[in-house]
Amino acid sequence: MEWIEPMEPILRPDAASGHQWVHQVKWDGIRILCRVENGKYRIFTRNRRDRTEFYPELEEITGLLGVKSAWLDGEIVVFDQNQKPSFYHALVRERLKNPERACHYSRRNPARYIVFDIMSLDGKDLRPLPLRQRKAILEERLAPGRNVAVTQDFSDGDALLAIMKQKGWEGIVSKQANSPYTGGKRHRYWYKTKLQRRILSVVCGIFMKGGIPASLILGIRPKEEWVCIGRASLGLTQDHFRLLMENMGFLAADSPPFPSVAATKDILWFRPILTCWVSFLEWTNDGSLRHPRILGFSTSSPDEADGTEYVE
Repeated sequence: MEWIEPMEPILRPDAASGHQWVHQVKWDGIRILCRVENGKYRIFTRNRRDRTEFYPELEEITGLLGVKSAWLDGEIVVFDQNQKPSFYHALVRERLKNPERACHYSRRNPARYIVFDIMSLDGKDLRPLPLRQRKAILEERLAPGRNVAVTQDFSDGDALLAIMKQKGWEGIVSKQANSPYTGGKRHRYWYKTKLQRRILSVVCGIFMKGGIPASLILGIRPKEEWVCIGRASLGLTQDHFRLLMENMGFLAADSPPFPSVAATKDILWFRPILTCWVSFLEWTNDGSLRHPRILGFSTSSPDEADGTEYVE
């Protein structure tokens, strides 16, 4: 089985325009490549980790795809109770280490595989074909199922981006309709446009560098336990750090609030009582905020830091 390097969209601030572009929803999930061969399926992350046994609900794809073999590209998406793609729920599924728990989670937080490309079909390499032709082949060969679907194309990127903002979703991907499938980012064919997002977080500690405050440790509590979502320093001034250090007697804790994080001498841990608003671009695959910026401290209760996201 020859591995196919996934094609990566390049970030740009606005939607591409013109008749040569098609636009798709940027699903807030986990990038997954799927190999179907002789009635069996295997799914892989972009880093080639085999995750097949952790998504039993996707087995239906072998019956939906009327071919002997194929490589598919798409996104594992988990929807929340409001039918909004939830990266947190997708990450919970992706972090499973015991496959015996997969059936339980497939019922609790079922995954959907949203497919947007096909790279090979019955031994034929489709990557040199234009995107529009590959997409037509995909829609012809892959029937929709309970947990498998083909993403929809839109002609107006600005209109789609406005809908994503209204829904509070992540953004869009714009693709040249005549483009080949090119692994990595060595191309000018696929672009992603993301909406600015913000989240209420709890300050769970200060990371110290050389004995000097450097960044805040951030956390949320979507369920029963606190979850670390990374650290941030942008938006903070030395006055902010000075005020925090002056109130250490009130804020300080002996241990981290996160069950899976060990204490370290580089971090001064806080009781999870102080909240702040944080803007960010997206989630990383390890559950941290990418490009976070502290917008300001808040009087909101820590109970409100449940992982709800807002789009600017």
